[in-house]
Amino acid sequence: MCPAWVTPATANLGRVDLVDAAPRKNFTWADGLLLLTILFWSINFSLVKFALAELPPLAFNGLRMALAAGLMLALVPTMGYSLKFQRHHLGRLVILGLLGNTSYQLCFIFGIARTSADNAALILATVPAWVALIGTLTGTEKVTLGGWLGVALSLAGISLIIWGGSHQTQLHFGGTTWAGDALILGATLCWSLYTLISRRMLNSYPSITVTSFTTAIGVIPLILLSIPPLAHLEWRTISLTAWSSLIFSGVFSIALAYFFWNYGVSRLGSTRTSLYSNLTPPLALLTAWLLLGETLTLLQIVGGLLALGGVALARRYTYDVTKS
Repeated sequence: MCPAWVTPATANLGRVDLVDAAPRKNFTWADGLLLLTILFWSINFSLVKFALAELPPLAFNGLRMALAAGLMLALVPTMGYSLKFQRHHLGRLVILGLLGNTSYQLCFIFGIARTSADNAALILATVPAWVALIGTLTGTEKVTLGGWLGVALSLAGISLIIWGGSHQTQLHFGGTTWAGDALILGATLCWSLYTLISRRMLNSYPSITVTSFTTAIGVIPLILLSIPPLAHLEWRTISLTAWSSLIFSGVFSIALAYFFWNYGVSRLGSTRTSLYSNLTPPLALLTAWLLLGETLTLLQIVGGLLALGGVALARRYTYDVTKS
């Protein structure tokens, strides 16, 4: 029996339809699941603040990634799949795990500690541009003029969200923040390459098996790095709020979100899927306004609408060459 969150329309989200070659311009189940993923990630920003007030970053990351990997591996046989891969694909799968989990997480954690949140948000917003550029150069994606315009509008919208904040925005790339900026750029490139490279594996295997295996591989170094802080952790002092935030982050923001993200890549292509990540800032801003009482300005609302319009435009005028 499928888990409760699986509906008849999503029960086969791990299977790739290789016959469907037409570019998908209409709203599909893949789009819906990607929007749900962005909602998870947006809520996660606010909840992580609660957890990190009581848990060291490496300990928090190790615990939530271990929880996510365990849940993924448990769902594979439950949903009727198996982790069987051809031997010549194992190397690429290991690389995917190290890129999308180990390297991305470490670059992000240590990068955000060495640069401003505004710098990090703006650098991460370039993921769709990197995916589109690399995909175009490698011949796996076709981005038309309308698609590039959508990418640019989305990035402009995020810039307005950052600059329209009620606090004094400071964007100082280089100088004292150069190390953090470089690490965040490294995280951006890691996620971009993960999204692109995974596309070929998702042509051969169900997304649920690729996601589970690569996450399990990538989580091993993160767990090893979390052992020292976990050994000194005062477990009795951790509140229910912190544990609930950690569980949400592991189950929804990692496990289910990674499943849905790779399903989107398998059905919509790398560039169109990556564009959805630019909806995270406006939704994160909205959830922070609702949950944390943060101020929402008119300029930020305009930026959010601009980012949404850019994603819609780029989605329509970007094509997955592997399906054409």
